[in-house]
Amino acid sequence: MSRGSTGGEGTLSTADRRILQHLAASGADYPALIASNTGLHIPLVERRCEALEAAGLIEPVTGEVVYRMTEYGRQVARSGF
Repeated sequence: MSRGSTGGEGTLSTADRRILQHLAASGADYPALIASNTGLHIPLVERRCEALEAAGLIEPVTGEVVYRMTEYGRQVARSGF
């Protein structure tokens, strides 16, 4: 990962991977629904989505904060994280 760091030394956390896997399957979703579908807590999902957005892996779709994967995020997911 080169666009930004999501954690220590640019590695993806388990939560990051679960969020990206969910968005790869769903296309786009609200943080609360991402949390519900991944078993993660909402505050954690919100923090990790902000970090993933800063790293260029996901992007907000609407003003209501619905996220989807970017092309860069799809490339990272295809590489097996």
